[in-house]
Order: sequence, then structure tokens, then C-alpha cells
Amino acid sequence: MNEGIEHTSNLLDWLYRDKEVEKVFSIESSFEKWIDVEIALAEAHFEKGIITSENLAAIRELHNLALPDLASFQASTRNVGYPIIGLLNFLNDQLPLEHKGVLHLGATTQDIMDTVLAMQVSLASKRVLALVDVIGDALAELVKVHALTLMPGRTHAQQAVPTTFGLKCAVYLTEISRHRIRLQRASSEAACVSLYGASGTSSAMGIHESEIRKIVSQKLGLHNEFTPWHVSRDRFIDLTSQCANLCVTLVRLAREIIDLSRSEIDEVYEPGGDYKGASSTMPQKRNPVISEAIIGLGLEAIGQAQMMFRAGEVGHERAAGEWQLEWKALPEVLINSAATTSLAGELLQGLGVNVERMKANVEIKNGVIMAEAYMIELAKVIGRERAHELVYEASKASAANAVPLHESLLALDSSVRGHFANWPMDPSSYVGNAEAVCDQALRQWKA
Repeated sequence: MNEGIEHTSNLLDWLYRDKEVEKVFSIESSFEKWIDVEIALAEAHFEKGIITSENLAAIRELHNLALPDLASFQASTRNVGYPIIGLLNFLNDQLPLEHKGVLHLGATTQDIMDTVLAMQVSLASKRVLALVDVIGDALAELVKVHALTLMPGRTHAQQAVPTTFGLKCAVYLTEISRHRIRLQRASSEAACVSLYGASGTSSAMGIHESEIRKIVSQKLGLHNEFTPWHVSRDRFIDLTSQCANLCVTLVRLAREIIDLSRSEIDEVYEPGGDYKGASSTMPQKRNPVISEAIIGLGLEAIGQAQMMFRAGEVGHERAAGEWQLEWKALPEVLINSAATTSLAGELLQGLGVNVERMKANVEIKNGVIMAEAYMIELAKVIGRERAHELVYEASKASAANAVPLHESLLALDSSVRGHFANWPMDPSSYVGNAEAVCDQALRQWKA
């Protein structure tokens, strides 16, 4: 077995899993943060005069404690079903006799675990948002450079009217701008302290329960939430839904890159050096492997986010199985969202744009991409219905005889030329407000 190579249960994770977010949710990180919460709780108890300064000094020494044997810890956790009893047993074993029994006063297992989960979600969201910034900046550069780069617009997978590559990218950029706002809001709302005791009444916390919760929230950088949320998972559902929404955009982007890089279209190509996307049998191939990975990871994140709705179907004051589903689904959504976003940034930062092929593809059907433009101009003189009928017949003749659309129009009615200031019409003159949209998208992202 090779040292330094991580082994996972599937190829997708082995190749692309986001290690930074995975580390945030690792059992080692969770264990350390559970200790941090217990220490913060003890500090709050000291400030309210519930434990002594000596108690607190001993508890603070637990901060840099080496982790226990994880196999033993796993066995005890599996026996109980939850990790906090094993954690407390381990911590109390490290404390001098006179300082035992003052940890975890008034809290319940889910208080500690949910508070740490809120911290982890906040950290993971920062990673995703930083990667969203990379995507937005890369798209902004493409919008700026290609605001007037002519290409075919396509509807129903068929050429429609001319557009620009900058405008296409501007649509994605404005989506990313909206995703960023929604993710920031959702991640902020999910970062709440949880300290309410067994059934959410905070009775075990005593008369200082509100002050204790406030102190702990401040020490951990979380929002102070007065209402218990042991069974209210709506904020986590919202955050994972926003992650899924982001991944929908990125999957759509990846599919578009795959389509535009088809041999017959050849308008964009993925970044890469020697043998990037190579085939084992066809030496000429350069498969869009980054886009393919984005689709696989993004769909995985979307699927796990859907499971969060089931995890929210909790009864009474505590989950009975639904919480366990969340243990799996919530981290997976954030890990896969980070991986998807990271790959999308890599794709966009090095994306190749074949400007000349884009322009050539505009003329690939003898100018029929300008059929609407000719119809709109003629409609000013002969009415829309007659103009539509004339250009329709000219388009059919153009396809049948392989001649330019404007020549087919003249063959049907030689008088039409007199209705145009410029003949034949230039596709670059029929991109509407593409440049203005690009400018607006750039301003919105910058803001």
C-alpha cells in the first residue's frame, strides 16, 4: 500500500473530494471542537459564579489534549449511539479528582453537537464562498473580454439569432452574484448556538441560562438564538438547498462547455496540458473531463441536499433517526459543493475561447441566422405577417439551394433591397443590448 495516497470507497471522491471541507467535518476536527464548546460552557459557568477559577483553569488545560484512541472511542460511541458521553468520560479522566464533575452542566448531547455543527457549517461555507469568488472573477474577465465576441445564439439546440459570448457569460455571472448573496445569508443564519437542555426548556441551566448562552455564543462566534432548535432544521435545509441551487448552475455551465466543445462546434475548449482528457484508444481525443467531473459531483450534491428535507421530518422535541441522516447528508452537500465549485473555477480560469470559430459558425447556414433581423426590418414596411411569410420562404430556398439568405430574398422579391440601409445585414449589428447587459453584470458582481 502506497504511503501518502488516501484510500476512499469510490473513484469520484478519490479524485476530486474537497480535502479542506472534508477536514472541517472530520471526526478529529469534531472532537476538538466538542472540547472547545465544553470549555466555552465552563467559562460561561465561571463568569456566572457556578464553578471556581481553579475548576476553569483545569478545564482549560483540556484544550490541547491529544485525541483518544479513535477505535475505542468509536466502540463506546456506537454502544451509546452518540459521542458526547464518551467524550465526557475521556475528559473527566484527564482532570484532577477535585475538578471532576463540573463539565457539561445543564447541556444535553445535541446541544454540544449542534453547536459544533453550526461552527463547521460556518467554516465550510466560507470555503465555498471563497471558491464562488474565483468563479465570479473568472466569469467577469470573460464577460469583459468577450462582450462583443460574435457567436450563434441557440434555442432548442438550434441556431436562433446572433449573440455574444460575453452575454452568455454575463447570464452565468449574474446567477453567481445571486448565489453568493443567498449563500452568505443562509450560512449566517445557520451559525447559531444551541444550549437548551433535554427538552429545550433550559431548566437544567438554571436562572442564568440566557446569560450563559449569550456568553458561549460570543466566545464561539455564533449567533445567540433564544428559541431551541433541536428539531428545527430549516436553516440547514435552506443552506444545503442554496448549495444545491449553486450546483445546478455549475452543472448547466459544464453541460454547455461540453456542447460548445463538440468537434462540430469547436467554440470553446477546456484547459489542460499533455494527455489532458486523453483516450486510451483514440489519440486525437481531448475529452472534457473537468466538465464531466463537475456534473458528477454537482448532481451528487443536489441529491444529498434533497435528503435534507427528509432529515427535517422530526417529531416532538428530539429526532429519532432523522438526525442520523443529517450526519451524512449535510457534510456531503458542503464537501461536494466545494469540490464542484473548485473545479468550475479551474475550468473557467483556463477556458479556451475559439473566437474565429464562433464567428464562422454564425455563417454556417448561409446567413439564415439573420432571418429574424430581415423579418423585423421588412415588417416596418410590409407588415409582420407578410414579412414573416417572405423570409420563411427565402429561408427554405436558402437551405435547399445552398445560397445566402439575402440572395434568396432578392430572388423572391427584388424590391426588398430598397427597404434596407445596409445590404446584406451584418450579424454583428444584430446583438441588441449585449454590451449593456455585460456592463450591468460586471457592475453587479463588483458591487
